[in-house]
Amino acid sequence: MAVNYEKNHLYVILEDAPYREMLNGTKMTNFNYNVVKVNNPSRGWKAVFEDFKSSIPMLRKYKNRYTLLLMDFDDKDKSSEKSFANRLETFNSLIPLELKKRVFILGVNHKESEALKKLFQTPHFENIGKKLVENCPQGNLSNWNNTHLECNLPEIERMRENGIFDWLFLK
Repeated sequence: MAVNYEKNHLYVILEDAPYREMLNGTKMTNFNYNVVKVNNPSRGWKAVFEDFKSSIPMLRKYKNRYTLLLMDFDDKDKSSEKSFANRLETFNSLIPLELKKRVFILGVNHKESEALKKLFQTPHFENIGKKLVENCPQGNLSNWNNTHLECNLPEIERMRENGIFDWLFLK
């Protein structure tokens, strides 16, 4: 089923295949996957930013479009000890002011998405995706309270404050 661009929908730009698998896991919950359009993996966090920049005209055109970037905040960037902070700063600098309430970023801090398999004790990213969203509508973010995911809590709260949970989750 295609997303109706005239209604609220979430456009997802993801770094790599594990994030796609996590999104697939959300289908096992009350997550409304019918309002989600997922871009092909960008293959690298820098490419995620480039794909986002090229998606801005569509974001301006469709007032009901929201965009979510999914990427690793790994510490491979040796030029900085705080790659999450640097990527968040880069992310914020890319968003035109009038679009700030419709663009969000989530990811894995200090490591790559593979680290979540050990954390959640599962070899399947789908199971991780399910665990991450299953209690979000009720405000239970306990699965996000760990060293790899707690950096996302302010963005998740910003998503909730901007009404995304009202249509992203089925009642």
